[in-house]
Amino acid sequence: MKKIAFILCCVALSFNQSCKPDDPFTGDCFIPDAAVNITINMDLPEYFNLRNLGEFVSFESQGHRGIYVIHNFDDIYYAIERTCSYQSDLECARVELDNDILQLRCGSTQDTGFVDCCGSAYNFNSGFISGPTRCNLKTYRVSRSGNSLYVSN
Repeated sequence: MKKIAFILCCVALSFNQSCKPDDPFTGDCFIPDAAVNITINMDLPEYFNLRNLGEFVSFESQGHRGIYVIHNFDDIYYAIERTCSYQSDLECARVELDNDILQLRCGSTQDTGFVDCCGSAYNFNSGFISGPTRCNLKTYRVSRSGNSLYVSN
């Protein structure tokens, strides 16, 4: 009986540690809030390409470290924060879109090529693919009316 109780305690303790959820305010998934309010008229030349699947536009002055608005291959528009969800307080924790491999990666493009930050990679709908992160990227609400997109939080 003591062996069974001991085994159950060990299983309960290991389950508690391995499945512990991240605290969104102190864990690795924290991304600071920033006001977002963008109107995109896709009839304008600078946004016309958003009508095509796989295209994107970057807004550097919105969100915490910028926002990508992506017309994904599933024909849905996503507004994705460019701050990496893993150790977001690091200077290098910024996500860049790699159109060659169709992923968002944590790091930056410099003269010598891409410089990795944490090694996390995400798909175009903000879901994490690989790396140390366990969280998706922060997304913002996107609504469409005719040829206009509205991004907000």
